Amino acid sequence: MASFTNVTPVLAAGIADINPGLTLWAAITFLLLLFVLGKFAWGPIVKLLDEREKTIREAIDSAKQERAEAERMLAEQKESLVHATREAAEIAKRNQQEVEVLRQQLTARARKEADELVAGARKQIVEEKSKAVAELRGMVADLAIDAASRLVKSSLDEKAQRQLVEDYLKQLPVGRA
Repeated sequence: MASFTNVTPVLAAGIADINPGLTLWAAITFLLLLFVLGKFAWGPIVKLLDEREKTIREAIDSAKQERAEAERMLAEQKESLVHATREAAEIAKRNQQEVEVLRQQLTARARKEADELVAGARKQIVEEKSKAVAELRGMVADLAIDAASRLVKSSLDEKAQRQLVEDYLKQLPVGRA
């Protein structure tokens, strides 16, 4: 039987102890991992980040352009509104002037028609008065002839009597006839 007395004790490694073989393998594994990540992962990740940065930059530029366009359109709208307001005021003023001119024309036409009606009425009154005076003279002449023939009962014929009365009426002043 062999004795186990010559056995060297195995030292347990602690957390702070450095093991050169383990360190070498850890370094080789780390470098291998860096190489694989650099070859297959970093390129696509960097490319993805670059594309994302480009997309964000384009979105910001597009937003700036859209904002500038919106501000330009807003300024145009404000200018258009001012122009439309000014034009509406001018149209309202022009319409008011046209209404005033039309009112004056209608008033003048109404006055003219009223004056014509009054003149026509006066003319008709004068004509009716002349007719009435002529008729009245005829009636007065007939009455006078009738009265004279009854009173005088002479041999004057009706034509001579009528002439006598008309001569008499012509001699009367105009205001009394």
